[in-house]
Amino acid sequence: MTFFILRRILLAIPTLVGVTILTFALLHIAPGGPALALAGDRATPAQLQQITHQLGLDRPWPEQYGAWLWELLHGNLGFSYSRQATVASLIGQRLPQTTLLMGSALLVSVLLAVPLGVWQAYRRNSALDRIASVVVFLAWSMPTFWFGTILIAIFAVQLRWLPVGGLQTIDTTAFDWPSRIAHLILPASTLAIVSIAGWSRYIRGSMAEQLGEDYARTARAKGLGTRAVLFHHVLRNALIPFITLLGATVPALFGGAVITEQIFAYPGMGQLFWQSAVDRDYATLLGMTVITGLLVVLGNLLADVLYAVVDPRVRYD
Repeated sequence: MTFFILRRILLAIPTLVGVTILTFALLHIAPGGPALALAGDRATPAQLQQITHQLGLDRPWPEQYGAWLWELLHGNLGFSYSRQATVASLIGQRLPQTTLLMGSALLVSVLLAVPLGVWQAYRRNSALDRIASVVVFLAWSMPTFWFGTILIAIFAVQLRWLPVGGLQTIDTTAFDWPSRIAHLILPASTLAIVSIAGWSRYIRGSMAEQLGEDYARTARAKGLGTRAVLFHHVLRNALIPFITLLGATVPALFGGAVITEQIFAYPGMGQLFWQSAVDRDYATLLGMTVITGLLVVLGNLLADVLYAVVDPRVRYD
Protein backbone atom coordinates (compact mmCIF):
# COMPACT_ATOMS: atom_id res chain seq x y z
CA MET A 1 0.00 0.00 0.00
CA THR A 2 2.81 2.43 0.87
CA PHE A 3 4.57 1.78 -2.44
CA PHE A 4 1.27 2.26 -4.30
CA ILE A 5 0.63 5.63 -2.62
CA LEU A 6 4.18 6.84 -3.32
CA ARG A 7 3.89 5.78 -6.94
CA ARG A 8 0.58 7.60 -7.37
CA ILE A 9 2.05 10.76 -5.81
CA LEU A 10 5.03 10.66 -8.17
CA LEU A 11 2.77 10.14 -11.18
CA ALA A 12 0.62 13.09 -10.06
CA ILE A 13 3.54 15.55 -10.19
CA PRO A 14 3.53 15.94 -14.04
CA THR A 15 -0.25 16.35 -13.92
CA LEU A 16 -0.02 19.14 -11.35
CA VAL A 17 2.74 20.88 -13.32
CA GLY A 18 0.55 20.73 -16.44
CA VAL A 19 -2.37 22.22 -14.48
CA THR A 20 -0.19 25.11 -13.27
CA ILE A 21 1.10 25.83 -16.79
CA LEU A 22 -2.36 25.79 -18.36
CA THR A 23 -3.94 27.88 -15.60
CA PHE A 24 -1.07 30.38 -15.62
CA ALA A 25 -1.33 30.81 -19.39
CA LEU A 26 -5.13 31.15 -19.46
CA LEU A 27 -5.21 33.76 -16.70
CA HIS A 28 -2.45 35.80 -18.29
CA ILE A 29 -4.22 36.01 -21.63
CA ALA A 30 -7.41 37.19 -19.96
CA PRO A 31 -8.08 40.96 -19.95
CA GLY A 32 -7.21 43.09 -16.94
CA GLY A 33 -4.74 41.96 -14.31
CA PRO A 34 -2.89 43.28 -11.25
CA ALA A 35 -1.93 46.54 -12.95
CA LEU A 36 -5.53 47.42 -13.76
CA ALA A 37 -6.63 46.31 -10.29
CA LEU A 38 -4.13 48.68 -8.67
CA ALA A 39 -4.57 51.66 -10.97
CA GLY A 40 -8.33 51.40 -11.57
CA ASP A 41 -10.38 51.50 -14.75
CA ARG A 42 -9.58 55.18 -15.35
CA ALA A 43 -5.84 54.65 -15.45
CA THR A 44 -3.94 55.90 -18.50
CA PRO A 45 -1.92 53.49 -20.65
CA ALA A 46 1.28 55.08 -19.34
CA GLN A 47 0.28 54.39 -15.73
CA LEU A 48 -0.64 50.81 -16.55
CA GLN A 49 2.67 50.29 -18.32
CA GLN A 50 4.60 51.69 -15.35
CA ILE A 51 2.82 49.43 -12.84
CA THR A 52 3.22 46.44 -15.14
CA HIS A 53 6.98 47.07 -15.29
CA GLN A 54 7.25 47.50 -11.52
CA LEU A 55 5.49 44.18 -10.95
CA GLY A 56 7.65 42.43 -13.53
CA LEU A 57 4.66 41.48 -15.65
CA ASP A 58 6.35 42.65 -18.85
CA ARG A 59 8.90 39.85 -18.63
CA PRO A 60 8.58 36.78 -20.90
CA TRP A 61 5.96 34.27 -19.76
CA PRO A 62 8.44 31.42 -19.11
CA GLU A 63 10.41 33.71 -16.81
CA GLN A 64 7.27 34.82 -14.97
CA TYR A 65 6.09 31.24 -14.64
CA GLY A 66 9.46 30.09 -13.31
CA ALA A 67 9.47 32.82 -10.68
CA TRP A 68 5.87 32.05 -9.68
CA LEU A 69 6.54 28.29 -9.52
CA TRP A 70 9.61 28.86 -7.38
CA GLU A 71 7.54 30.88 -4.90
CA LEU A 72 4.82 28.22 -5.00
CA LEU A 73 7.31 25.50 -4.08
CA HIS A 74 8.22 27.61 -1.04
CA GLY A 75 4.58 27.83 0.06
CA ASN A 76 3.88 31.31 -1.34
CA LEU A 77 0.58 31.32 -3.26
CA GLY A 78 0.95 34.91 -4.36
CA PHE A 79 -0.32 38.35 -3.39
CA SER A 80 -3.75 39.81 -4.07
CA TYR A 81 -3.31 43.42 -5.14
CA SER A 82 -7.08 43.93 -5.20
CA ARG A 83 -7.40 43.08 -1.52
CA GLN A 84 -3.87 43.95 -0.40
CA ALA A 85 -3.38 40.59 1.28
CA THR A 86 -1.61 37.34 0.58
CA VAL A 87 -3.60 34.62 -1.15
CA ALA A 88 -2.76 32.21 1.67
CA SER A 89 -4.30 34.54 4.27
CA LEU A 90 -7.45 35.02 2.16
CA ILE A 91 -7.84 31.27 1.81
CA GLY A 92 -7.17 30.78 5.51
CA GLN A 93 -10.00 33.17 6.38
CA ARG A 94 -12.57 31.49 4.12
CA LEU A 95 -11.60 27.82 4.28
CA PRO A 96 -13.12 27.03 7.73
CA GLN A 97 -16.52 28.37 6.65
CA THR A 98 -16.48 26.37 3.42
CA THR A 99 -15.31 23.21 5.20
CA LEU A 100 -18.21 23.52 7.65
CA LEU A 101 -20.75 24.14 4.88
CA MET A 102 -19.58 21.46 2.47
CA GLY A 103 -18.87 18.96 5.23
CA SER A 104 -22.39 19.37 6.65
CA ALA A 105 -23.99 19.02 3.22
CA LEU A 106 -21.82 15.97 2.46
CA LEU A 107 -22.70 14.27 5.74
CA VAL A 108 -26.44 14.84 5.32
CA SER A 109 -26.30 13.69 1.69
CA VAL A 110 -24.57 10.41 2.50
CA LEU A 111 -26.78 9.64 5.51
CA LEU A 112 -29.95 10.14 3.45
CA ALA A 113 -28.92 9.09 -0.06
CA VAL A 114 -27.57 5.64 0.86
CA PRO A 115 -30.68 4.41 2.77
CA LEU A 116 -32.97 5.92 0.11
CA GLY A 117 -31.07 4.20 -2.70
CA VAL A 118 -31.09 0.87 -0.83
CA TRP A 119 -34.82 1.12 -0.15
CA GLN A 120 -35.60 1.97 -3.79
CA ALA A 121 -33.47 -0.93 -5.03
CA TYR A 122 -35.25 -3.34 -2.69
CA ARG A 123 -38.70 -2.02 -3.70
CA ARG A 124 -37.75 -1.38 -7.33
CA ASN A 125 -40.52 -1.09 -9.92
CA SER A 126 -43.12 -0.72 -7.18
CA ALA A 127 -45.51 2.23 -6.98
CA LEU A 128 -43.53 3.78 -4.13
CA ASP A 129 -40.30 3.39 -6.09
CA ARG A 130 -41.81 5.18 -9.08
CA ILE A 131 -43.10 8.02 -6.90
CA ALA A 132 -39.72 8.37 -5.19
CA SER A 133 -38.00 8.34 -8.60
CA VAL A 134 -40.19 11.19 -9.85
CA VAL A 135 -39.46 13.26 -6.73
CA VAL A 136 -35.74 12.51 -6.98
CA PHE A 137 -35.60 13.47 -10.66
CA LEU A 138 -37.44 16.72 -9.94
CA ALA A 139 -34.95 17.58 -7.19
CA TRP A 140 -32.04 16.57 -9.41
CA SER A 141 -33.22 18.79 -12.27
CA MET A 142 -33.72 21.89 -10.12
CA PRO A 143 -31.15 24.65 -10.73
CA THR A 144 -29.28 25.38 -7.52
CA PHE A 145 -30.01 29.11 -7.59
CA TRP A 146 -33.74 28.48 -8.09
CA PHE A 147 -34.00 25.94 -5.29
CA GLY A 148 -32.03 28.19 -2.93
CA THR A 149 -34.30 31.11 -3.74
CA ILE A 150 -37.39 28.99 -3.02
CA LEU A 151 -36.00 27.97 0.37
CA ILE A 152 -35.30 31.62 1.21
CA ALA A 153 -38.80 32.68 0.17
CA ILE A 154 -40.48 29.97 2.27
CA PHE A 155 -38.38 29.54 5.40
CA ALA A 156 -36.76 32.99 5.69
CA VAL A 157 -39.29 35.44 4.24
CA GLN A 158 -42.71 33.89 4.83
CA LEU A 159 -42.25 31.64 7.88
CA ARG A 160 -39.27 33.56 9.28
CA TRP A 161 -37.88 30.41 10.84
CA LEU A 162 -34.35 30.86 9.52
CA PRO A 163 -32.09 33.79 8.53
CA VAL A 164 -31.76 34.76 4.88
CA GLY A 165 -28.00 34.45 4.69
CA GLY A 166 -24.63 35.41 6.06
CA LEU A 167 -22.38 33.64 8.52
CA GLN A 168 -24.05 34.64 11.78
CA THR A 169 -26.15 37.44 13.25
CA ILE A 170 -24.66 40.81 12.35
CA ASP A 171 -24.87 42.25 15.88
CA THR A 172 -23.05 39.17 17.25
CA THR A 173 -19.32 39.85 17.50
CA ALA A 174 -18.26 36.70 19.36
CA PHE A 175 -18.32 33.19 17.91
CA ASP A 176 -21.94 32.06 18.30
CA TRP A 177 -22.63 28.38 17.52
CA PRO A 178 -26.46 28.60 17.58
CA SER A 179 -26.35 31.54 15.19
CA ARG A 180 -23.81 29.78 12.95
CA ILE A 181 -25.97 26.65 12.77
CA ALA A 182 -29.11 28.67 11.99
CA HIS A 183 -27.33 30.44 9.13
CA LEU A 184 -25.93 27.13 7.89
CA ILE A 185 -29.20 25.22 7.50
CA LEU A 186 -30.51 26.78 4.28
CA PRO A 187 -27.30 26.74 2.20
CA ALA A 188 -26.38 23.24 3.42
CA SER A 189 -29.90 22.00 2.61
CA THR A 190 -29.67 23.49 -0.88
CA LEU A 191 -26.46 21.62 -1.59
CA ALA A 192 -27.62 18.41 0.12
CA ILE A 193 -30.89 18.07 -1.78
CA VAL A 194 -29.16 18.05 -5.17
CA SER A 195 -26.53 15.56 -3.97
CA ILE A 196 -29.12 13.28 -2.37
CA ALA A 197 -31.07 13.15 -5.63
CA GLY A 198 -28.06 12.17 -7.73
CA TRP A 199 -26.39 9.83 -5.26
CA SER A 200 -29.58 7.94 -4.36
CA ARG A 201 -30.13 7.12 -8.03
CA TYR A 202 -26.54 5.95 -8.27
CA ILE A 203 -26.93 3.73 -5.20
CA ARG A 204 -30.24 2.37 -6.48
CA GLY A 205 -28.74 1.33 -9.81
CA SER A 206 -25.68 -0.22 -8.20
CA MET A 207 -27.77 -2.07 -5.59
CA ALA A 208 -30.22 -3.37 -8.20
CA GLU A 209 -27.31 -4.73 -10.22
CA GLN A 210 -25.76 -6.44 -7.20
CA LEU A 211 -29.08 -7.96 -6.10
CA GLY A 212 -29.14 -9.89 -9.35
CA GLU A 213 -25.73 -11.47 -8.76
CA ASP A 214 -25.31 -15.12 -7.79
CA TYR A 215 -23.90 -14.39 -4.33
CA ALA A 216 -27.04 -12.40 -3.39
CA ARG A 217 -29.33 -15.21 -4.51
CA THR A 218 -27.15 -17.73 -2.65
CA ALA A 219 -27.34 -15.65 0.56
CA ARG A 220 -31.15 -15.58 0.33
CA ALA A 221 -31.25 -19.32 -0.40
CA LYS A 222 -29.26 -19.98 2.80
CA GLY A 223 -32.05 -18.36 4.77
CA LEU A 224 -30.42 -15.03 5.57
CA GLY A 225 -32.82 -12.20 6.38
CA THR A 226 -33.45 -9.26 4.08
CA ARG A 227 -31.54 -6.85 6.30
CA ALA A 228 -28.47 -9.11 6.39
CA VAL A 229 -28.48 -9.62 2.62
CA LEU A 230 -28.91 -5.93 1.86
CA PHE A 231 -26.55 -4.33 4.35
CA HIS A 232 -23.95 -7.01 5.06
CA HIS A 233 -23.46 -8.41 1.57
CA VAL A 234 -24.95 -6.36 -1.27
CA LEU A 235 -24.37 -2.82 0.04
CA ARG A 236 -20.64 -3.33 0.55
CA ASN A 237 -20.16 -4.26 -3.10
CA ALA A 238 -22.54 -1.55 -4.28
CA LEU A 239 -20.55 1.12 -2.43
CA ILE A 240 -17.31 0.40 -4.32
CA PRO A 241 -18.18 2.52 -7.41
CA PHE A 242 -19.88 5.08 -5.13
CA ILE A 243 -16.54 5.72 -3.43
CA THR A 244 -15.29 7.27 -6.67
CA LEU A 245 -18.01 9.91 -6.38
CA LEU A 246 -17.07 10.61 -2.77
CA GLY A 247 -13.42 11.05 -3.75
CA ALA A 248 -14.47 13.60 -6.36
CA THR A 249 -16.20 15.68 -3.64
CA VAL A 250 -12.93 16.38 -1.81
CA PRO A 251 -12.06 19.36 -4.07
CA ALA A 252 -15.53 20.74 -3.39
CA LEU A 253 -14.66 21.02 0.30
CA PHE A 254 -12.03 23.56 -0.75
CA GLY A 255 -13.65 25.17 -3.76
CA GLY A 256 -17.00 25.61 -2.13
CA ALA A 257 -20.28 26.11 -3.95
CA VAL A 258 -19.97 29.32 -5.95
CA ILE A 259 -23.66 29.81 -6.75
CA THR A 260 -24.99 28.73 -3.35
CA GLU A 261 -22.57 30.90 -1.41
CA GLN A 262 -23.47 33.89 -3.57
CA ILE A 263 -27.21 33.39 -3.05
CA PHE A 264 -26.90 33.12 0.72
CA ALA A 265 -24.05 35.65 1.05
CA TYR A 266 -22.04 32.95 2.76
CA PRO A 267 -18.39 34.05 3.14
CA GLY A 268 -16.68 30.90 1.90
CA MET A 269 -14.28 29.83 -0.82
CA GLY A 270 -16.97 29.84 -3.50
CA GLN A 271 -17.81 33.48 -2.83
CA LEU A 272 -14.11 34.36 -2.79
CA PHE A 273 -13.67 32.70 -6.19
CA TRP A 274 -16.65 34.59 -7.61
CA GLN A 275 -15.48 37.95 -6.27
CA SER A 276 -11.93 37.31 -7.51
CA ALA A 277 -13.27 36.58 -11.00
CA VAL A 278 -15.36 39.77 -10.99
CA ASP A 279 -12.42 41.84 -9.68
CA ARG A 280 -9.99 40.14 -12.10
CA ASP A 281 -7.88 39.13 -9.13
CA TYR A 282 -5.83 36.58 -11.05
CA ALA A 283 -3.39 35.82 -8.24
CA THR A 284 -6.19 34.55 -6.02
CA LEU A 285 -7.80 32.62 -8.87
CA LEU A 286 -4.48 31.02 -9.74
CA GLY A 287 -3.75 30.00 -6.14
CA MET A 288 -7.22 28.52 -5.64
CA THR A 289 -7.09 26.63 -8.95
CA VAL A 290 -3.72 25.08 -8.16
CA ILE A 291 -4.84 23.87 -4.72
CA THR A 292 -8.09 22.54 -6.18
CA GLY A 293 -6.07 20.56 -8.74
CA LEU A 294 -3.98 19.14 -5.91
CA LEU A 295 -7.12 18.13 -4.03
CA VAL A 296 -8.46 16.35 -7.14
CA VAL A 297 -5.36 14.14 -7.10
CA LEU A 298 -5.68 13.57 -3.35
CA GLY A 299 -9.40 12.78 -3.70
CA ASN A 300 -8.68 10.09 -6.30
CA LEU A 301 -5.93 8.69 -4.09
CA LEU A 302 -8.31 8.63 -1.12
CA ALA A 303 -10.89 6.77 -3.20
CA ASP A 304 -8.31 4.13 -4.14
CA VAL A 305 -7.39 3.62 -0.48
CA LEU A 306 -11.04 3.35 0.56
CA TYR A 307 -11.56 0.61 -2.02
CA ALA A 308 -9.36 -1.67 0.08
CA VAL A 309 -11.25 -0.70 3.25
CA VAL A 310 -14.70 -1.48 1.82
CA ASP A 311 -13.69 -4.58 -0.16
CA PRO A 312 -11.05 -6.83 1.49
CA ARG A 313 -10.46 -8.48 -1.88
CA VAL A 314 -8.82 -5.31 -3.18
CA ARG A 315 -5.11 -5.29 -2.53
CA TYR A 316 -2.34 -3.03 -3.85
CA ASP A 317 0.96 -4.84 -4.30
